[in-house]
Amino acid sequence: MLLARNFKLHAGWILVVITLIVGGASWQAVASQNAGRSVGGSSLVGIVLGSIAAMIILFELLLWPRKKFRKYKLGPTRYWMAGHIWLGLASGPLAFIHAGYRFGGTFSSLLMYLLIFVLASGIYGWIMQLVIPRWMLSNLPSETISGQIDDVAVQNALDARRMLTVAYGPKPDGLTKLANLDDASASLNLVRVAGQSFSKDTAQKQVVVGAVQRRGPSRGRSNLQSDFDVDPSDSSIVWKEYAAVIDVYLLNGIQGIRTRVARVATAQQQRIGHHTKVVHPSRDGVSQLQSYQKAKNWFSLLRGGCSPSSSVILDRLEDFCDQKRQFDIQRRTQSWLHSWIAVHASISVLLGVLLVAHVILAIRYM
Repeated sequence: MLLARNFKLHAGWILVVITLIVGGASWQAVASQNAGRSVGGSSLVGIVLGSIAAMIILFELLLWPRKKFRKYKLGPTRYWMAGHIWLGLASGPLAFIHAGYRFGGTFSSLLMYLLIFVLASGIYGWIMQLVIPRWMLSNLPSETISGQIDDVAVQNALDARRMLTVAYGPKPDGLTKLANLDDASASLNLVRVAGQSFSKDTAQKQVVVGAVQRRGPSRGRSNLQSDFDVDPSDSSIVWKEYAAVIDVYLLNGIQGIRTRVARVATAQQQRIGHHTKVVHPSRDGVSQLQSYQKAKNWFSLLRGGCSPSSSVILDRLEDFCDQKRQFDIQRRTQSWLHSWIAVHASISVLLGVLLVAHVILAIRYM
């Protein structure tokens, strides 16, 4: 577990938290016994513990502005985060002891419930921060830098177009028009390629296909030999499904790129030799590719409509779609994490504002 591997980092803060909670509870118990009743916020112990809890909450809020002052070297972020976690957990019990183990009036109860919500959301987020990255590491082998997802997706589409051009020649006329990637290629510093405009000889010299994803700042690349031994009769089937479905899926969700899906019949039949094979409907393919199992079935049907020699091409296209699916999951997961942080931070700020009002009211009525 992460805590076990970094125990030295957390041990000091854990000791401080235990000391504060145990010491505060013991002091409150002794003071209550001497007073013959449970003392609360107006007592000396209540004021001290309440002040400590308030200072902890204000310290918690300093984590966000600290990011804007990194140049002043205010200490490593990991120490701030450790303090943020453990002191934040201590603020709840200290506030409850400060109130004499009571929620008090309406405003005090609101403040206490809000503090509990902040602590619960913090614990939940901490657990998610530990679980989700590990889950992504195990289940998303094609995970890449989040800011480069669009770059890699466009490059995959360019690589797929080159590969089909090398294997089958340019895209036949009359099929779905491919999205224009010239502007995207320029803005993403990629090679400007339109698969349908390549001659086969030219494409053979330039084909580059993405390698299996490697974790790290750079994405591995590898060359693919251009001497594909495929059946030319598969050209129309593969190019048709690529243009209408696969290319649309690979570029789905990328800003500045507009794709079109061909409207075709609900089922197609292609005659291969003496056999008739059913090819999956192109119109439904984009949504099918979003699911791992449905994508497997979709490509299985597509392979059934092509000769076995096209398997190497279809396998590579399926790999591109699998990477795209993982990129979408990565984007959604990271978006959720960022959204959670925004909620936690906004509620924490609200708690800080109400805490200041609570302090002012307490001083006024003392």
